[in-house]
Amino acid sequence: KASRHIFLFGLASLRSIAMAMRMAMGHRGRTSPVLPSLLAAACLCLICSWLPTVFLTARPHGSSTRGHTAMRGFKEDFEAWRSSLTPEEREMVQTQAAGEFNKKFRKSDEFKKDLPEEKVKSFSKILGKFFDAEAADYKKEVEAKVPNYNRLLEKAGDKVLDFAMSSRIVEIDRDADRRYTFATR
Repeated sequence: KASRHIFLFGLASLRSIAMAMRMAMGHRGRTSPVLPSLLAAACLCLICSWLPTVFLTARPHGSSTRGHTAMRGFKEDFEAWRSSLTPEEREMVQTQAAGEFNKKFRKSDEFKKDLPEEKVKSFSKILGKFFDAEAADYKKEVEAKVPNYNRLLEKAGDKVLDFAMSSRIVEIDRDADRRYTFATR
């Protein structure tokens, strides 16, 4: 059931945003037709800016390539798994995603239906493969970022530092310091 909730999260988030917008507009009374359009456009921009960081599109050039191969493999495996669903199973997943935040629907028998065990297992294998690849990439990245703690000693080497004191008189103009402090306040 955990894999179903991960799969349904994206679909359910759009529904919850639309529900929140309806509730906000319902309490305000009459609103201009421009306000709902602006709210919808803002939500759409927010969702579109969030999506590229997930797994649906490629990363921009110059960003980290960590998990790029695993991401591509996951996408292909996920598409193959999704195509293996029957139309009835797709409809069931869609209705469950639509009613994810509806309390009455969550108590119904339709929400408690689950995909066949073999499809849930195949999806969990796909997710497990993806998370294993991500963990391996993360470990490689962390190992690559370990700093050289002896770098300061290597750079300084055997240099001899001269801490001998020299005689020097420095005149301090306290009056100028006071005027500067007063002017900068």
